[in-house]
Amino acid sequence: MSFLLLIFMFPLDFITERGLQKTFPRFAFFHWKMIRRVLIVQLAASATVILCGLILDRKITDYRIITWYSYFFGGVAALYLPKAVYALFLLFGRWIHYIRPLRRNCRHIAAKCGFWSGIVTLFIVVWGILFGKYDCTVDRVEIALENLPAAFDGYKIVQISDVHAGSFAGSFNYFQKATDMINSQQPDLIVFTGDMVNNFAEETVPLIPIFSQLRARDGKYAVLGNHDYAGYYNWKTPADSVNNHEALKSAIEQMGFVLLNNQSVAIRSYPSDSIALIGTENWGRGKNRPRYANLEKAMETVRDMPFKLLLSHDPLFWHNRVKDKADISLTLSGHTHGMQIGVKIGKKRYSFGLLHRIRYLAGLYQSNGQYLYVNRGLGVIGFPGRIGMSPEITVITLHKEGCN
Repeated sequence: MSFLLLIFMFPLDFITERGLQKTFPRFAFFHWKMIRRVLIVQLAASATVILCGLILDRKITDYRIITWYSYFFGGVAALYLPKAVYALFLLFGRWIHYIRPLRRNCRHIAAKCGFWSGIVTLFIVVWGILFGKYDCTVDRVEIALENLPAAFDGYKIVQISDVHAGSFAGSFNYFQKATDMINSQQPDLIVFTGDMVNNFAEETVPLIPIFSQLRARDGKYAVLGNHDYAGYYNWKTPADSVNNHEALKSAIEQMGFVLLNNQSVAIRSYPSDSIALIGTENWGRGKNRPRYANLEKAMETVRDMPFKLLLSHDPLFWHNRVKDKADISLTLSGHTHGMQIGVKIGKKRYSFGLLHRIRYLAGLYQSNGQYLYVNRGLGVIGFPGRIGMSPEITVITLHKEGCN
């Protein structure tokens, strides 16, 4: 993404300069030198930020520096996303210019609309960085399941995911607020579905006393995500990577979570009934997304239990290994963040992630009586903000199908 932005910077500045001459000819005529200088300074500063990121990628050990870099990257996005919107309107106006009946006015109207749409985009991006990433919401989901034990009718699960602690250096009060919101739900069970950090176990230090406050009657359980294996940093030795990973697991356990690394437990809160809670390690593709999930091993001790609930970071695991293949009624995942930028229309959310063929973006999915819920996560990665894809605490209430 950074490389693509670097490629398109100069064309966007060139189109913006020409567009201002067309849209505001008098202003551009008298302030032409100032406009050009501003664009040159923006281009130089933005290119420096992007190049530094590309050169230092996987080499920076202090997560605080990475956090601040992400804000500089957000500033670049705030400069060039509006220009991209403006450029699209200008190109549309140029195309419509050749339709004869509309030839005279539409090009100028499109340019004016593009300029003000770019201004609106600028404010939206800045809002997403300064406020959107902290605008945590509680999303309530009710699921009726045929094979749920009757004693678990009304059972309340709180799901959180994708904390990415290293993206919040200096602003951990946000997680105290999220913790208070979770506890106010009085959940029966709290589950975390991966990506506690960006890379380093050190990121969890301010979080341990905060997440230790989380309370649920039947406990707290967690699985690991792709970032929790620190594959996005070039470790000097394999031993350093292993030590970091072990330190991270220890930190998560200090928060009070039980890690389910290809393991399962029986939730026996009720005298007569129980449900199986299964957790798998990460399942992904490529070096940065290790594939350690072993569902068969994880299910060994609970295979005969009628109701199974799975925690798996990547929702594609449900598609490839669970749906129509394993007798798991409900899978909880994260990973996608809803792409952090999108729009909500009715009950559904849409994002440019659909262009990347992300099959399970966010929310509830169902196939032949099996359910998947994809949590949008509490944190951010890459772009340091959220627009239309707010951070999420999910409250899932299970119901026995047919019970009133």
